[in-house]
Amino acid sequence: MMRMDNKVTSHQRFIKKFERDLKSYFESGENDRFLKTFNRYTALTEPSEHAEEMLYETLLQANRQGELVDYTLEQMNSGDGNYETHMVYMLKALNDMGNYEEVLEFSSHLLDEPIPQGFRIDILSLRQHAANKLRGIFTDKTPDVTRETFDSYHLFQKLEFLEQITETHDLAYIDLIIEVFDETKRNELQTAMLLYLHSVRYNGTLKIEKCGVKMAVKPSELTQLEDYFMIDDVLQKVVDEVEAFNPSFTEAAKELIMGHAIYMYPVNPGFTSNAFVSAYLSRIEAMLGMEESAAADKEVVDWLDKLEREIAENSL
Repeated sequence: MMRMDNKVTSHQRFIKKFERDLKSYFESGENDRFLKTFNRYTALTEPSEHAEEMLYETLLQANRQGELVDYTLEQMNSGDGNYETHMVYMLKALNDMGNYEEVLEFSSHLLDEPIPQGFRIDILSLRQHAANKLRGIFTDKTPDVTRETFDSYHLFQKLEFLEQITETHDLAYIDLIIEVFDETKRNELQTAMLLYLHSVRYNGTLKIEKCGVKMAVKPSELTQLEDYFMIDDVLQKVVDEVEAFNPSFTEAAKELIMGHAIYMYPVNPGFTSNAFVSAYLSRIEAMLGMEESAAADKEVVDWLDKLEREIAENSL
């Protein structure tokens, strides 16, 4: 009968042989043999980081990027292997597949985290590649725009241009937008500029004044518009309430709060979300000729009145 320690030794020998074979097949470019051996190898043990790196390089060379993405996601979901290695190769594969929007989405979340500097540099490089590719795709939609061209645009054209370069994370217009930012008087245009600068991870500091609040902000540290408290919290709660007592007014309620949010972003005047919700519900009930269901904070109601007057005056 074979002793247990002999079985362990034999098992380890098999693993070492597989690792030698993997290295040999990888270096000789025998992709099919490498992949078959890798499957047998992982049936015996968790793969080493080096073995996974060889796997990823082999899958890229064999144009099997979809399999690479599936494998990395499986490994990351189970917490196996090196997360940074998985993520870098997954983004490489997504770039090869032309899934540039996914690269930008994944990298945006990663760059919001306190990740190691070397990993951050890798992610920024892959993100830049995706942004450049997208810019090429959108060339017809986003022509080269100079300061003179931008100044000649009407408000709608400026907003449309900013939406396009935000969608493509176009780094070419950072200097232009920073240059015109301080001269921009329209709040909604400033919001579009801040969202663009956030999308390209601009880390400088800008001074803004909105709704009587003066702020110094770093666009890279701002939230997305959908994560701004006015939309993520206040709007959702108001819509839930309006749907309960007058569903036909839901879209109008959304437009009201969304318009305020775009005008205010990224200001937080210091009231709680619930105080805003009560004030909006009071306003909507009055618009519908209903009795106020709950008392709203007068200070918040007055603040909203002032906000709407300011919006009306700036829209003239």
